Amino acid sequence: MQSDDFSEMPIVILCKIAQTGIIIMKVHVDNGSSVDIVYEQCFVQLPESIRANLQPTAASLTGFAGESSLPMGLLPLDVEVFDENDASLARQARLDFYVMRTSSRYNKILGRSALGKFGIVPSTIHGMVKFTTHKGVATISSVSIMPICAAVNVKSAVQETADVADNMVVVNPEYPNQKIKVGCNVSADTKKQIVQLLVQHMDIFSWCENDMTGVPRHIAEHRLNVYPALKPVVQKRRGMAPDRAKWLCEEVTKLVAAARGYHQIPMAREDADKTAFHTGKDIVSHIMMPFGLINAGATYQRLIDTAFEKQIGRNLEAYVDDLVIKSTTQARILNDMRETFDTLHRINMKLNPLKCSFGETEGKFLGYLVTEQGIQANPKKIAAIENMTAPKMVKEVQSLTGKFAALTRFLSKAAERQLPFFKTLKGCLKQKKLCLDKRS
Repeated sequence: MQSDDFSEMPIVILCKIAQTGIIIMKVHVDNGSSVDIVYEQCFVQLPESIRANLQPTAASLTGFAGESSLPMGLLPLDVEVFDENDASLARQARLDFYVMRTSSRYNKILGRSALGKFGIVPSTIHGMVKFTTHKGVATISSVSIMPICAAVNVKSAVQETADVADNMVVVNPEYPNQKIKVGCNVSADTKKQIVQLLVQHMDIFSWCENDMTGVPRHIAEHRLNVYPALKPVVQKRRGMAPDRAKWLCEEVTKLVAAARGYHQIPMAREDADKTAFHTGKDIVSHIMMPFGLINAGATYQRLIDTAFEKQIGRNLEAYVDDLVIKSTTQARILNDMRETFDTLHRINMKLNPLKCSFGETEGKFLGYLVTEQGIQANPKKIAAIENMTAPKMVKEVQSLTGKFAALTRFLSKAAERQLPFFKTLKGCLKQKKLCLDKRS
């Protein structure tokens, strides 16, 4: 770890539950949090005698983005922080933890309340905390943990397994070519149960275009909010050569077949005619919502948010037509899958079996790699940056600073990172010679 990276790394320590002596890993010291938090993945692994102390609470926690979350309850715990090199340097305090269903890469968060009771002084610059005890001052260094958006090695980001074919299972014997991927990192018993569950719910998959019957109208339908006072505009029919007209009709037929297998939300009956167009042979209109409409994505997202309201943020994340079922333990995978499948049954939504995978510990979602360590950069996305050659001319440096300017909104401390390039340019323009130092 370089000294320049300390300010960007979180402080993560160990702590002990005094009642049982259990050591808790991945405890984040966060002086920006006003409360102390224990996440569900840690709470469910605590002994029953500890979990029985969970108290109901009506409090609602608000994140820095303004979102509100309801905790499972309030859990009082006697917590001890200690120096691993000298066990006599320890301090104990009773803390009230809010138990949150949200999954996290940490098990606990010690907020300002805990820092005050322990007398902890954190230093992100040095990556350590200090606090006083009866036998002196204890110093705890942060445990090394991968940053949430750290760059990853291209070769080790996604381990290619030699037995990929063994992970592809046939769920529907009538369609043996449409296989579903089941992860190899789960136990053999869990994998067997996942396959059995997929067979029981094979009707939620779209094996052919006839399986796509669409979402019922009372659940969702797409409307075109057209101002009623405006007069409709009729476009002139375009004349085409016979061969082109024939080709156009064939392409429209393919488009209608594809739309039948992809689009699932119906158009409002009174708005279907507004999507009509002439092919030279027939007049065609959309009875299902096409994704080419400007607000089609919002309609689809609204359906997903409404249907999975009780799951989003707890055991599922969704963005338009991408769904990720997240489970903290293998024991919960089946329950989370079953709950999701029941919701899909209720709204009559179908999944593409060729794009589904279950029981994975890591995978791609919205262009990023989601792993047990957190969200990582996609190697394919950063390959161009990693393979970029150093600029050799003043114009190349100017081009590089221009690219940085376009990415300013996505980079933390962008101006500070670009400063060496600006200093280099300033010196080059005076000396008419390009000289790059190590920082540049």
